Amino acid sequence: MTKKRRPSSKGGGKRKGGSGLSRVLFVLALLVAAPGLVYLSVRQGWVKAPLLTPAATATPSPVPTKKPAPRATAVPKPTRPPNVPADFESAGAPSRGVIALLLDDLGYDGPALTRLATFKGPLAVAVLPDAPFAAEAAALAKRKGWDLLVHFPMDPVSGKPEPSSVGEKDDDQTIRARVGDAIGKVPGAIGLNNHQGSKATGESRVVRAVLTVVRDRGLFFLDSRTTAASVAEREARALGVSFLARDVFLDDAATEAQEGTREALDAAWARAREIAAKKGSCVVIGHPHKETLDFLSARLAELERQKIRRVKVSELVE
Repeated sequence: MTKKRRPSSKGGGKRKGGSGLSRVLFVLALLVAAPGLVYLSVRQGWVKAPLLTPAATATPSPVPTKKPAPRATAVPKPTRPPNVPADFESAGAPSRGVIALLLDDLGYDGPALTRLATFKGPLAVAVLPDAPFAAEAAALAKRKGWDLLVHFPMDPVSGKPEPSSVGEKDDDQTIRARVGDAIGKVPGAIGLNNHQGSKATGESRVVRAVLTVVRDRGLFFLDSRTTAASVAEREARALGVSFLARDVFLDDAATEAQEGTREALDAAWARAREIAAKKGSCVVIGHPHKETLDFLSARLAELERQKIRRVKVSELVE
């Protein structure tokens, strides 16, 4: 019987087969670990970066860069078509202010209205509501395009007041009724100023009653300033009434009492021009006396040459 040969302990088949399997497993382990080892080796500087393959490394995301702001493009300046006038006037010589002239007490002197009708340029007239020629005076102002005011009687400190004059003796209802009645007698009036009133315009209650009607009718108030004690401006501001005040009396009682009336008128007119130059404007009140109208017919024509402009009183209302 033939004996079977026992496998040798050196290099037996089973061991050989085991050795081959180990090699396969080792190679597979290397393949799995290779990307990490390569990455680690690059990080440690053992090998150069080209060993990294796209499959082994992630492509870094690009860092967003801030886009430069768009440059502002110059907007071309608009050009004015030819032959179109510019929207400005040459200043020329410096202005010496403006003068607004108001003539009080109209309605009693018919010939004065005839003379006044020859006047040109901006003007304001204040008509006494109970005067016999009140309607004619109002019609003249409308025809000439002048400012028309109600010349409302208010109590003076001394002297005889008008029959319809208001003052401390009257209650508020009476005062308001008389103001409304006076406005109704001067149709087309846009403002009201006091006739006399050196006492009444210093009394707050009386002034408030008058100004309430002025405000409600949409008129403005011009303080003739017959007294330094007038509270009209303060009360007008409180009530929201449009307001302005007289700066110069051209022919007040003191002027009329002087022997040289013409010289007194010249002095008052010079003061008005000075105020206009310093303040920018001057409100002048005069009366339809023959001497005053003669004076004004000459002096008003000189204002343009003196670089002083005439305006309506309504243009200076605040």
